[in-house]
Amino acid sequence: MLAEMLNPMLRGWTNYFGKFNPSAMKYSLQVVERRLVKWAMCKYKNLRGHRQRAEKWLASVRKREPNLFAHWNKMYSYC
Repeated sequence: MLAEMLNPMLRGWTNYFGKFNPSAMKYSLQVVERRLVKWAMCKYKNLRGHRQRAEKWLASVRKREPNLFAHWNKMYSYC
């Protein structure tokens, strides 16, 4: 549900900023990543207060579902 809500906005950002200001796109997408980590820390009890564990969990989700969020294929295309 979260991905469905964010993907149109993320696609628009990557299309616009990717063409006109790639450095701003990189920063904006990093902010989205940090916010996803924070969301996971709030949602899952075993991740509360453990930022590194939440980042690791999000990386495993990214590896399992690489097309879940629109910016993952742009940001992590080298993986």
